[in-house]
Amino acid sequence: MPHYFYKLKKFILFIFFLILITSNSNPTQAKGPQLSGSMRAFQLATSTADRPSPSDGAYWTDDTERPVSLANFKGKVVLVNYWATWCSPCIQELPSISRTQEILGGDDFIVVAISLDRGGKPIAKRLFKRLNIKNLALFVDPTNVSAKKLGVQVMPTTFLFDHKGRELGKLVGSTEWDNKEAVALIEYFIKNPAHADTLPVK
Repeated sequence: MPHYFYKLKKFILFIFFLILITSNSNPTQAKGPQLSGSMRAFQLATSTADRPSPSDGAYWTDDTERPVSLANFKGKVVLVNYWATWCSPCIQELPSISRTQEILGGDDFIVVAISLDRGGKPIAKRLFKRLNIKNLALFVDPTNVSAKKLGVQVMPTTFLFDHKGRELGKLVGSTEWDNKEAVALIEYFIKNPAHADTLPVK
């Protein structure tokens, strides 16, 4: 009988230990972001990918033709959207991309919309003017170098990177990026900067 009570005591202590570990864990981080509504199409990264960088030729240029890469936005969650003037879904999506920058842009987040038009800045600038895009800086990649680095095959394609330039995931195709599901997803990554820490390095 004493042996039975000894085993029972060990079992109870073991259960108590498991409950203690579970209660001290971060449940939000464990379950990750909630992909609902339009964000069900968002593909969460299963590993961290290298950021496009000038060292491997994977960069784009700004309105003054200076080279830009994700390294320029260190410390921020970055939404990188690849678009072109000949892409109808891209044109429909751009205003929502601009509104997302207006809603969330600041010290923790920025939108980088990159035109892949071969005509470069003049063509992209005309569309910005026609759509009255005022919240986005003009970026172009007429040689598609950075897009190829990230494996872009369909337009539009949008990526999210964390504050260290690690890929968080992507959405292939268009959506309204200022809807509540998209904003909630971006805010999750802003509030959980360690999300990619547990992902294996690609």
